[in-house]
Amino acid sequence: MSEPQARTLEPHVLVLDKQQSYKRPEEDALIRMLREGCRHFAIHCLPYRLSPVVLGLPGLVLHVFLLAAVHTFERARWMYGLWVICRVLHFCLDSMDGTLARRNGTQSTARHFWDHWVDVANSAMAVMIVAQLGPRQSLYFVPYVLLTATGQLFFYLGLCRYFATGIMRDPYINHLWNYVFCLFLGLAVCIHDVAILSDRDFQLAYTLLSLVVFGCGFWCLLQDLVLMFRSRLSSVRFYVRILAAPALILGIYGVWMRHWSDVFSARALVAVAMSSLAVGVHARQLVNKSPAWLTVEGALFLLVLPLSALPSSLEPVGRRGLLVVMVLTMVINLFRYLREMIAQYPEIGFPWVWLPSTYNPVRLNVSNKPTWGRDGSRASEAPQG
Repeated sequence: MSEPQARTLEPHVLVLDKQQSYKRPEEDALIRMLREGCRHFAIHCLPYRLSPVVLGLPGLVLHVFLLAAVHTFERARWMYGLWVICRVLHFCLDSMDGTLARRNGTQSTARHFWDHWVDVANSAMAVMIVAQLGPRQSLYFVPYVLLTATGQLFFYLGLCRYFATGIMRDPYINHLWNYVFCLFLGLAVCIHDVAILSDRDFQLAYTLLSLVVFGCGFWCLLQDLVLMFRSRLSSVRFYVRILAAPALILGIYGVWMRHWSDVFSARALVAVAMSSLAVGVHARQLVNKSPAWLTVEGALFLLVLPLSALPSSLEPVGRRGLLVVMVLTMVINLFRYLREMIAQYPEIGFPWVWLPSTYNPVRLNVSNKPTWGRDGSRASEAPQG
């Protein structure tokens, strides 16, 4: 590279190949057995021309429905049963889509981004859903609030590590999160009804498990920081770029928004803003751009300050309006980045449901890294496919 190019913050090479060299799975026996079963089903039972893109939609729709339900109706046993189904279904479909893409040759940066966008969006909704489903009384609620408040930060920094190292680990912390907040909470209520949430022994067990998950998440966070520190992109400028926006968002939440009477709006704004940050960093990795100094999410989040100057009767409307704008911004950015990535590999495209009958599978590696001429200028994009 020329000297000006060497000074830029470029993400590491990311190749979406058949061997999944960008992953280093860390799975327990139960998760491995379930994942391998899903992959076997994808290979032998799913139609060959089914697009892997559509597999992300059922879990997304179910999360949206459950999120609307838990914030509209009183808590009921069926919500917890649907919660377990929702999380397990998303995990199974998420295990199948990559296998199906490698099977029919539809791997591309666009599909890769879509897969992780769905994961991040589902994670944000899961935090808001479990915030409504979990126990809401006594001091045992404190560690749970801490866990849900930092969960999206861990997700964001995990994708920042992915940007800096080109290696995506499947962290065990995600499995622990599902064990505690999906199986333990959901199945306990399905078996014993909602009354168990006020049981002191259940609350104590729930709190201790929450603290274990938080501790494991904090340990994974330290590992991520060490991996980023060893990256050739590690510099003061890099950390300022990736930490300025979350520091702004979480700082405003901690100082200004924790005392809002509309608790849902405050938590939802943080979850959506942090999720939008995460997928934004990942998208810039896939189109080979450095992290932005000023993010749209950070700028929009600053609007919570002037909203506090509104009359008390208008504040809830203003907060919900800002939340809608934040969600729309995340969706608009999704389509903007998808269009840019699809243009890199027009042969693969981005079929939503079925591959066309004229489709020929593309088996070559797909990389986000351009090639460079001897003079230091960009010669061409990575091999098409």
